Amino acid sequence: MARPKLKPLLATTLLLTSFTAYSATTGTLLLQGIVLPKLDITVTPETVSSGLDLETTKVNLKVAEVREKANLVLGYKVTISSANLGNLKRVSGTQVFPYTLKYNNNAVNLSTPAGQAFTYATALVANNVRDVTISYTGVPAENMVEGTYADTVTFTIASN
Repeated sequence: MARPKLKPLLATTLLLTSFTAYSATTGTLLLQGIVLPKLDITVTPETVSSGLDLETTKVNLKVAEVREKANLVLGYKVTISSANLGNLKRVSGTQVFPYTLKYNNNAVNLSTPAGQAFTYATALVANNVRDVTISYTGVPAENMVEGTYADTVTFTIASN
């Protein structure tokens, strides 16, 4: 009588049993992506900003556009400061010409070195364009020392 070959039968049985024991009826796949923080500010001056007519009174004259880009959970702030504390100062001189500034129609306090911060405190995706305007009272040329009067206004964006 021939003896049945048990090794191949045993191997096949073990192989089928092992697949059955470890198979599953469901599986999961985690899909995720990462959005990096974005915080950017761009100041685009108007042509008139470098050739202001100081003899003529101006009210809310647009001198720049500022684009803010942000996607921070805690929001962001824009701080605006003036090198000459809200005055155009004569280059190589001490004479000043006062002015006021508005950012997005809000008055900006430039009287301190720290300037003024505008806070946007909620989680948001921002791509805002805001106008910067200047106002001043014109002074006749004969009442001012000749020369170039200038100020540097700095716009800084930071997370809250």
